[in-house]
Amino acid sequence: MSDAFIIKGPNAALRKTKRSDIAQYRKWNNPKLKAWSMDAPWSEYDLIALINWRKKWLDEGAKLPYKFLEIEASDGQHVGWVVVYHDYADPHMTEVGIDIPEDAYWGQGIGAEALALWIQYLFETMPIQRIGFSTWSGNIAMVKIGQKLGFLEEGRIRRGCMVQNQYHDRINMGLLKEDWCFPF
Repeated sequence: MSDAFIIKGPNAALRKTKRSDIAQYRKWNNPKLKAWSMDAPWSEYDLIALINWRKKWLDEGAKLPYKFLEIEASDGQHVGWVVVYHDYADPHMTEVGIDIPEDAYWGQGIGAEALALWIQYLFETMPIQRIGFSTWSGNIAMVKIGQKLGFLEEGRIRRGCMVQNQYHDRINMGLLKEDWCFPF
């Protein structure tokens, strides 16, 4: 793939990291951003480590299939990223994540479209049969995105996480390859 690798949808695109994105990551390295209050409360984000990972990827290149891509809105603004990882020791437990720190772009369908593009890419390029994600009951937007894309709730850990000194349920959602239908 060339440096021009891009997956386009009507309102969002997924692309490789550019050096100019590093400044955006530095801007997002602010614990008071609204986005971080909605993210998975059981894992602490270390954006400095993420920035270093992106720099290393830029310096050394990445192996295919890509494990993360940047999200760009239709106006060209870099608004976040998608990632794939194995959350458990079992390599068949493929999980995805999405972050859009630019809250001015929330509620426009960009997250759902970007995640759909990402899922399509992963099912086409990786030997996987299932994709999952975990969120919490207070992140209603993420639950709705999952439902819109065909994810089913596979588990709920009642009072499984704490956000702002209140207990919330941890929700595990999953999607089988045979049930996937690209919605855009």
